Amino acid sequence: MRLKVSEIVTACKGELLTGALTDVTVTSVCTDTRKITRPNGKSGALFIPLLGESADGHDFIYNAFESGAVATLTERRDLPVISQIVYPIIYVPSTYQALMDLAFYYRRLHNVMVVAVTGSAGKTTTKEMIASILAQRYKTKKTPKNYNNHIGLPLSVFQLEPDDEAIVLEMGMNHANEITALSKVGAPDIAVITHIGDAHIENFADREGILRAKLEIVDGLRHGGTVVLNGNDPLLTGPVAAEKTRSFTVRYPGAENIVSAEPCGLDGTRCRFRIDGQVMDITVPLPGDHMVMNALLAAAVGIEAGLTPREIADAFTKLNVPDGRLSIIQTHGMTIINDAYNANPDSMREAIKVLMREESASRRICILGDMNELGHVSKERHYELGAFAADAGVDYLVTIGPMSVETNNGFLKNRPLSVNHSYFPDVDGFLPYVRGFIQAGDFILVKASNSMAFDRIINELTKEGETE
Repeated sequence: MRLKVSEIVTACKGELLTGALTDVTVTSVCTDTRKITRPNGKSGALFIPLLGESADGHDFIYNAFESGAVATLTERRDLPVISQIVYPIIYVPSTYQALMDLAFYYRRLHNVMVVAVTGSAGKTTTKEMIASILAQRYKTKKTPKNYNNHIGLPLSVFQLEPDDEAIVLEMGMNHANEITALSKVGAPDIAVITHIGDAHIENFADREGILRAKLEIVDGLRHGGTVVLNGNDPLLTGPVAAEKTRSFTVRYPGAENIVSAEPCGLDGTRCRFRIDGQVMDITVPLPGDHMVMNALLAAAVGIEAGLTPREIADAFTKLNVPDGRLSIIQTHGMTIINDAYNANPDSMREAIKVLMREESASRRICILGDMNELGHVSKERHYELGAFAADAGVDYLVTIGPMSVETNNGFLKNRPLSVNHSYFPDVDGFLPYVRGFIQAGDFILVKASNSMAFDRIINELTKEGETE
């Protein structure tokens, strides 16, 4: 990145309050002073202070300059630091909006192929698959981790360099109109929607409301762009989606494109896809039927982007999905399926299916926690999950969290005489017991919404020392 202060002022619709050194060049954008580094003097960072739930970034403007920043935005004119700094301080009405406006400007400086991905489940994994495919031919950037909101997406865009040829942007939402703003910043050439489920339904009346919010991804899609929709999802193949996407080219990869899919246990699935008459043999290195659909959507993007079946297949041999998404850990004679990064009803059921396919396990254990943002359907969905686990034949169920008591209740309703269950209000209550009942030969699924901090359970299970 190389932006002049004058460009930033114009892009952010700002006002230069002070700064004797207005000819400085900004080479990065940062919202956290702890991440500003300066290996050779000044870092070149533009600091954008944001008002958070627990802190106001404006309180750290002086620290930002001490750490090496060369310019800052502010939505407060009355800061004492303004008179103490020789570097540019730019006033904007909203630093959040300025962050988006600057990303909008910066995105349009780069002639790159942009693929945008959203969905109730599978968007991060699908993003990783698409990025791996495009990287076979193009210099490609991608959303780091799950930087998919009004802060993370602009920071993802700021990664772009002059020689980049493609970027894959993940777009998430909690409310209507959020993805519209993200899509207009990203201006994608290809938009992908993986699935419509109950994730974030607390802010919507029903799944159709979620569908409409996800379809906002086409609001910034370029004229003549392509939309890739899960052809097995009835909402995405229904009239609402058809109306919203009618001015674009629409692809519906689905069951008819899957020639074969042979599960290979926890090693993944061997697949044969046929897309536009082209056949590709792919080993999806992640277990679960839902991963096959994610891979099919990614492969369809690859075909749309001009890659060959061989290039697409090779990309899956290099796929590196972040920990916590069906990661397999072998430790102390047991096997852990670490899917603790996030959870919703659909992904919970799919993960349980993966576990229950392991017939060699001495016991198949589920350690499940709360699924957040389900609002008015939360109690019902947690109860249904417990019933599903009972019907699936789970050998032992551990439930953790205030809503997961309903998961426990659903399990008992369908298996009333079972003693193979435990409930804990929180992770702290469970940790002292976890290594006591786990045995060599067990297969253990660990899954909950990220805020439940189930990574602490993973750490306890994998730490040095024998299980009891």
